Amino acid sequence: MTMRNLILPFILFLTFVFSCRENDMDEGLEKNINSVNLYIAGAENNEACYWKNGQKVILQNGSGLYAHQIIAENNNIYVFGSMTSEYTLNLPSKHHYLWKNGIRYNLDEYLEDVPNPGPNSNFGINSKMIVENGNIYFSGYITIYNSSSTLSTTSYYSWKNGIKTLISNDNNITVPTSYDLINNEIYFSIRKNYQYNPLTWETGFFKNNVYLSIDNNSDIKSYHSDNTGIYALIKNVFTNQQYLKNIHTNTILQLPTNPPGEILNVIWEGNDKYYIGTNFYYKNNTLVQINDPNGYNRIGKFHVKNQQIYMIRYKEVINFGDLAKVFINNIEVQNQPITPISASDVEDLLSIYVD
Repeated sequence: MTMRNLILPFILFLTFVFSCRENDMDEGLEKNINSVNLYIAGAENNEACYWKNGQKVILQNGSGLYAHQIIAENNNIYVFGSMTSEYTLNLPSKHHYLWKNGIRYNLDEYLEDVPNPGPNSNFGINSKMIVENGNIYFSGYITIYNSSSTLSTTSYYSWKNGIKTLISNDNNITVPTSYDLINNEIYFSIRKNYQYNPLTWETGFFKNNVYLSIDNNSDIKSYHSDNTGIYALIKNVFTNQQYLKNIHTNTILQLPTNPPGEILNVIWEGNDKYYIGTNFYYKNNTLVQINDPNGYNRIGKFHVKNQQIYMIRYKEVINFGDLAKVFINNIEVQNQPITPISASDVEDLLSIYVD
């Protein structure tokens, strides 16, 4: 069965919308849209689920859970989720789950040597899953407390297909901030060497297990690469200044000047660079302001494939919460009748992926 036959009535509806409202769309771009599968993950009726081309799939043993990331690769579907009751809690040891092709795994069992949380230990998992060439990556930390003293030791790890690799056990590390996989190498960002009066710290990263310092008083939000090198998206915590720095040459790449708000996300695809804010984005240096007549103006998730822009956008309803819709090139294609996010009953669209 061809991929086109898998698109189902969802894409037939999408084709109709485009033919009515975008008659001047380039035929090559329209073909790009019609030849993909669109995945949306989240929760409905207090169950973790996802939608493939508008068709809902309830995840196995997903009651009381929500899905916050979905990735499709080589006919495999990976979903990363968590426990609904912990949605708004800042716990060191939240309960996380992985679904691969519908089979659920508890991450504290799937990941090697993760201790049972308790008075003697805890662990934390970065809320980001990476899948590349069939390999599944997570990162996080494990803290072990010495029962005879107040001392503790914290070690930082990456896990590939559940097998752990030590990144660092340096106790001067205080805050891990992000991680990415570029050219099969893990980049793990941290703060370390805190000093007080005045407050200052060192910002750096481990490339695999080799440490490099890159700035001070900042967080590394993400990493991006093109034919000129690898860049870290850096934000100074005190000044809120943001910029991209080449991690090898220290060359600074400025973000768009005078944006209408903070740049929250960066996506580079091919020769195009996207800089995404709350209700706007830049494609290269061209500003696009989101101004939906129905109020769906807040960008939740932003995805680009073959120059097509896929978004989950939210609308705030006073005394009710957020409602969500899915847009392709600013045209609405999915509107789920779901109730808003709450701590005890997460129901929303939280992740988008295009395969």
